[in-house]
Amino acid sequence: MNETDFTRDNILEKLVEVIEIQEAISEFVGERLCDHCESPEEDWSERRKGIVKNLKNLMEKYDFAKKLPRSSLGIGVQAVLSYLIKIQMTFAQVMVMIDMIRGESFGEVYLDSMNSISAKTHQELTALKNLTRERIEDPEGSLETLNVILRLEREIDEDNIVICRQISTASVDGETDYTCYILRKIVSELEHISDYIKDAAEIIVDI
Repeated sequence: MNETDFTRDNILEKLVEVIEIQEAISEFVGERLCDHCESPEEDWSERRKGIVKNLKNLMEKYDFAKKLPRSSLGIGVQAVLSYLIKIQMTFAQVMVMIDMIRGESFGEVYLDSMNSISAKTHQELTALKNLTRERIEDPEGSLETLNVILRLEREIDEDNIVICRQISTASVDGETDYTCYILRKIVSELEHISDYIKDAAEIIVDI
């Protein structure tokens, strides 16, 4: 490591900055994928703008990669960054698929499992942020947070099975196949995000 390289703690702090923005994106998405919120579709255009702004802001956050040590630590962080980039690109895909629903009220299409999956994905990102901070301040506490992430990831897998069954039996005024296909894709992508979070967490807990 040369004197211009970031230290371990510097790196973890930079990772927290990236995850915080992804956490905000997750919240915007969750507010739209909500079956009990009051007219969530009415504010989607503003939430969408927030997602796009955050996605743009994320790219400059990866500049710290220029100062990663040329060592096993740098290789591990590169793997984490790969998962974080996959998370934000998947959120972009979810945003596009929400647009494809054309403002339809999700509450009329499915039960509360969609909201459950979205909420748990958000909780997973929050836990990932906390775990990363704990690697600096309380390394042993991060193991407990990792278990929270692993539990949420398993629950999302189970919820995905339930909601896909619910969506498959839904009736949506002549557009059943189209709408149900998009909803299943949204659920699938949220599950992918959950997997990426788990994979990133398992690396960070060893940093």
